[in-house]
Amino acid sequence: MAPTILLSTPATGKTHACISRVREAVKRLHGIPAWVVLPDSLQVLAFNRRMVDAGGAFGVQVGTFGTLYHEILRLAGKPVPLASDAVLQRLIRGVIEEALSDGQLSHFQEIAGKPGFLSILKDRFGELKRAQVQPETFIKFAAKQDKPLQELVLLYESYQKQLREIGWADPEGLNWLAVAALEADPDLCADWPLLVVDGFDSFHGSQLSALKLLGDRVPQVLITFPGDPENDRIAFRRFKRSYERLHAALPEAVIERLDEDVHLPAPLAQFEAGLFEPDPASIQGKAHITQLEARTTADEAREALRWIKARIVRDGLRLQECAIVTPNPELYRPLLREAALEFGLPLRFAHGDPLPDAPGITALLELLTLPLLNWPRRGMLDTLSSPYFDLSPFSFTNEGTIALDELSLHGQIIEGLDEWSGALERLASGFSGARRSYDEATLWPNLPRGEQAQALLEALKAFSDRINPPDARTTTLWVAWLEDLLEDLSFFQRCETLLDRAAALEFREVLRALVLGEAVAGEREAAYGTFTLELRSALESAYFEAPLDWRQPSVMVLQVLNARGLRFKAVAVLGLSEGLFPEVEREDPFFNDAAREELGLEHRLGREQTGLFYQVVTRADQFLLLTRPYLAEDGEHWQASPFWRAAGSTLAEDPQRVRSEEPRSLAEAGSQEELLFWSVRRGALPPEYKELMPRWKRLRAARDVLAKRQAREADGDHEGDLSSIIERIRKTYGLDHVWSSSRLESYGTCPFFFLSASALKLDPRDPPEPGYDAAQLGLVLHAVLEEVYPAVEDPTDTAAVLRALPEVAEAAFTEAPEKYGFRPTALWALEQQELLEILKVTITALGQVSEGWRPYAYEQVFGLQGKPELRIEIEGDDVLVRGVIDRVDRNAKGEVRILDYKTGGSHLSKNDLISGRRLQLAIYAMGARDALGLGEPVEGIYWTIRGAKAGALKLGSFKAFTDEGVFEGPEGAMELARRHVGRFVEGVRAGDYAPAAPEGGCPPYCPVVGWCWRYREGWG
Repeated sequence: MAPTILLSTPATGKTHACISRVREAVKRLHGIPAWVVLPDSLQVLAFNRRMVDAGGAFGVQVGTFGTLYHEILRLAGKPVPLASDAVLQRLIRGVIEEALSDGQLSHFQEIAGKPGFLSILKDRFGELKRAQVQPETFIKFAAKQDKPLQELVLLYESYQKQLREIGWADPEGLNWLAVAALEADPDLCADWPLLVVDGFDSFHGSQLSALKLLGDRVPQVLITFPGDPENDRIAFRRFKRSYERLHAALPEAVIERLDEDVHLPAPLAQFEAGLFEPDPASIQGKAHITQLEARTTADEAREALRWIKARIVRDGLRLQECAIVTPNPELYRPLLREAALEFGLPLRFAHGDPLPDAPGITALLELLTLPLLNWPRRGMLDTLSSPYFDLSPFSFTNEGTIALDELSLHGQIIEGLDEWSGALERLASGFSGARRSYDEATLWPNLPRGEQAQALLEALKAFSDRINPPDARTTTLWVAWLEDLLEDLSFFQRCETLLDRAAALEFREVLRALVLGEAVAGEREAAYGTFTLELRSALESAYFEAPLDWRQPSVMVLQVLNARGLRFKAVAVLGLSEGLFPEVEREDPFFNDAAREELGLEHRLGREQTGLFYQVVTRADQFLLLTRPYLAEDGEHWQASPFWRAAGSTLAEDPQRVRSEEPRSLAEAGSQEELLFWSVRRGALPPEYKELMPRWKRLRAARDVLAKRQAREADGDHEGDLSSIIERIRKTYGLDHVWSSSRLESYGTCPFFFLSASALKLDPRDPPEPGYDAAQLGLVLHAVLEEVYPAVEDPTDTAAVLRALPEVAEAAFTEAPEKYGFRPTALWALEQQELLEILKVTITALGQVSEGWRPYAYEQVFGLQGKPELRIEIEGDDVLVRGVIDRVDRNAKGEVRILDYKTGGSHLSKNDLISGRRLQLAIYAMGARDALGLGEPVEGIYWTIRGAKAGALKLGSFKAFTDEGVFEGPEGAMELARRHVGRFVEGVRAGDYAPAAPEGGCPPYCPVVGWCWRYREGWG
């Protein structure tokens, strides 16, 4: 009997017809099973369920083509072991390495060792085999092509040879072997009474060959196919091309059309009939078809789940009767998972998460790469603080990890065990690491010292010794080493959540597969780097999912291709914006479409994605939701896809556009959290939700805080008003508190800057980088200028100072990395020469503007090191101030000039003193006169070292017109500074720390730059 091809449009009962014929056939069978072949395991499960719902049947084998091939080979007495992904990757890696060693890869040489190249080869080899492209055929084709294809031929031929030698098969190779077995034995499978092939919309070459051979010997072969080859609808174009290939393979097949009516509500039936048609009839489909636009993909995922929950609650659907289809699972999976957790909807994803994305596996890979990357700072700290590793056997504690973090920041540790060990050894031996800032002495904070540093050093050595890999060995021995290491770290015991345990279980399977791969492909020794690369490659092709009971109801989340052949009562299709669905088609860089045509591979361009969309939207039996995001990540408008527009052209209703800021009915809330959020925005919680009142009040209070922070003017206890703890503040900043000019300036810049940096002692934690930063450079240059002038007999003799400069600078540069805690780069020698030139220029220029002035004192300290503080009288009380004056000059009259060195030249103008952002020079002038008794200051300048000139502010010529009067000369500058100090101290003691971005923007070194709600960029 000739095979039968059953044609019909979706929702007309093709699968139901198959089940009926199967049940009829098995009634007449006597122990010989009928076969049903489906595209994937999801459809196998769905078919079995429908068989059970129809009454069930004994003597039916339901599986995929892979199951069918295994059965054919078993019956032929030629069962072949199926190679796992790890085995195949091992074979392909061996093929690549052999070609590289023989010098046969020139084009792919640079990428041959990358895991991605291995995955691409595996994929392309699979395509070639599905199309039944023998190595001999490929060789003839490639002889006329360019170098890349010729190298692919070489790898493909070698791969096939390796498979034959070990006697195993890859999944695609089962096709070839099964077809060969059928060709060799005309009676094989001839006693099968029935073969049903359902749910396919295309077949590749090997499948067509198997169907042709089985169609000639199995009495009844039924193949269902969607669409109508005689219909020129755009929606059927994809199926027409595939149907022609199927009919060419089975020319004697009987074509049968299923004339059943579409089993759908009228709007869905009309939508199916009008989709992609030139002049579709307008459909009133609101009750069954919804188009919804959401602002972002996150909002889109949330709205889709809200719609699903409404169908379950309002329309009585079961969880398993609902599905979500996404064109990009990697994009939508985390968004759907997060919203579903809040909404209380269990999801079941058709594909698991990539194993390397599991947090525990990510941590493990970072651990294993530490020796390869020379123990980088970030990786080291991540590993030591990871919850997946028990480091107590090495005597590591959380406090020790925090101490190492501080050490790495202040010791500029970037990578290298020697750097970690060296820093700890210095601290263990008593090195304090003291270093001076511009105006006050500071120590490295929270650093381990003495016995604590020694204990950390020993713990670090024990840990690194255990992690450091041994010499080259076989994969089996490497796996044993890794398993022992993970046992020592209690890795598997610390995988506690369902997802962690699922990932750990899959990881064990990957390790077993690596050992099996070596057993099959043969042993070879490999270095540690090669093993980790092999492990990473194996992990990248592995997936994991939470161990859910398939009997537990859940909403399915499918990719586009998974959805074919399945039916649900409610289907939500996401991602109908430009570039998502349909996806952007790009030509394959390995096989262009001309080569694909000649080799019989599927095209990468012109894939008729309209047919895929048609199949997806016809999966719904009652309700269909189409969604899209209308804003891209950069905030630009995101164009609708042609599929969205085609669907919209059939619907009478306009798409719904959801904006998160618009008020919505509480009945639409998908969770308690959402209901509370919406009710706070409405200003009231309905009485029926009174049990939520405590949470509602807390959320409303948070709303009020946010509103205040978004107001134009800062006000209130959440905007820096800490007057509620005034007694504590006054105790901290009382009459005995000693201030520095930098702390006072920080309050003048922004009170919140003072609160965060000085009161709360927050510190920007930028990761260390090679070389010095701006502050360290300033310290180095200060040190040279501090020592070079006293090094000569006459400091007014610029030529003598310049002669002494190289020796002084060399000594300062030599100790600078250790003293100031930076890691010199390879350019440090050149940078020293550059800095020396800068110092020469600045000393020369300073000499030119210092005629009549003689350096008198250097690094003059007040309020520190036992020296008296500067006392500034403010309304009868003294404000105590400390500081370090870089240099004091005197003239022949005994008058004093104050010099303060600055590396850069910004914010050194008269206006910076008037605004209170820069008080240092005026305060230092007061300190020299009143605290140190050095004389009456008649001049004061900021000297910019790199600019080799004085700043715009000069105390001798200072003149300011303010609302408080005119301030002139050094006395005027000091009086203005005194008034600023009074206001700032009063503000600090009053608890007034309201954030106020200064004119010109906020300083980039403010510790709260990353999260301050009133931050304004623009500091020069």
